Amino acid sequence: MTTSDSPSLTESLLRIINNDLKHIKLCIMIVVVPTLIAFVAVMWLIKPTYSASAIVTPPASTSSMGNLSGMLSGDMSSYASLLGLSSGSNDADAIWTFFNSWELHDQVITKFNLAEHYEFKGKFHADLLKAFRRNFSLTQTKEDMLEVAIEDEDYKLAAQMVQFMLVQADSMYNAFKTAQARQSREYFESRINKCLVTLDSLEHDFVNFQVKNNFYEPSIQMESTIKYLGEQEAQREAVDVELNYERMNRGVDSKKYEELQKRYRSLDASLSRTLNGKRESLGLIALKKSPDLGAKYMRKESEIRVQETMYKMLRQQSEQLLLEEAKTMKNLHVLQAPWENDKKVAPLRGVILVFIVFVTFLFATLFCNFLAFIEEEKKRNSQFALLWTQFLGFFRKKVVH
Repeated sequence: MTTSDSPSLTESLLRIINNDLKHIKLCIMIVVVPTLIAFVAVMWLIKPTYSASAIVTPPASTSSMGNLSGMLSGDMSSYASLLGLSSGSNDADAIWTFFNSWELHDQVITKFNLAEHYEFKGKFHADLLKAFRRNFSLTQTKEDMLEVAIEDEDYKLAAQMVQFMLVQADSMYNAFKTAQARQSREYFESRINKCLVTLDSLEHDFVNFQVKNNFYEPSIQMESTIKYLGEQEAQREAVDVELNYERMNRGVDSKKYEELQKRYRSLDASLSRTLNGKRESLGLIALKKSPDLGAKYMRKESEIRVQETMYKMLRQQSEQLLLEEAKTMKNLHVLQAPWENDKKVAPLRGVILVFIVFVTFLFATLFCNFLAFIEEEKKRNSQFALLWTQFLGFFRKKVVH
């Protein structure tokens, strides 16, 4: 057959419509009967389903646990991970896990006796959990909020189940954070005890160092020593001037010259003892030893300050964790509470009926055109008509026998 012999689209459509009109009664029956059955089913046989939902905020990330986690970020992130200190995103993941946990779902099933409500006849509890989870959904909105929804044949029961899940999930999260805070607090308390032992040891060693070396305030002692040495040196130079003057005027045999010599030797000995550290009992220090003693003093003092800073930080965080452990306030803030919504969400009657009409009309059209095709083939006594007759004859023999 050439392209010019093939029927046009309009001709094909008219042929299809004519075949439907030729078998109009059969076509109407194929469309109407299933549609009536579906209408009766969706109106009276299939029980309607309702939906109850609630929108809640994830846990706030401004808690003391989140602050502590931020403090231990960077090089100390391994400690935060070890202690289980979580940030806001991890808290949201924990809430997501609680809502999807079998433990919470099992509590709902037991609380509302869903085995009887669902008319569950299975043997395995896991199948009952699956039946509940088919009606439960947890999604994240565009605003990063959590939407909890439950579908059920009883709209009042659906709202009650959503409300129960909100309360239980918040309670489970509080228990989780309490256990987490207690574990972290116990760790911090052990570190505080070790820090106190180390601090006591460092302070005792520091006191011994001060007593042994008579080294208490380096800056003040150094200033006093230099000032004392300066005064002694000035006195020695004044005596030396007087000695020279006495020697030139009266000679070295005078009594005053002898007294000045004794005074000069006394001042020189005092300077020597001070320089050699013989005046430590007076708070003066040896200049030769002062750099080494000063370095040791600063190192020991620095170690004590580090331990004191660590103790203050540990003590502060321990108190914050103690407050976190005792906290019982809500973490999930409900933005949209569940309400008894009596608007059906299933079955979608209009959509179902339109779909049934479309499918049955398509089937009726195909069937009617197939009958018309067979009639034309029989008129032409074609090979297809012969094979079709043999095919039907096989079933007629079966019916007769």
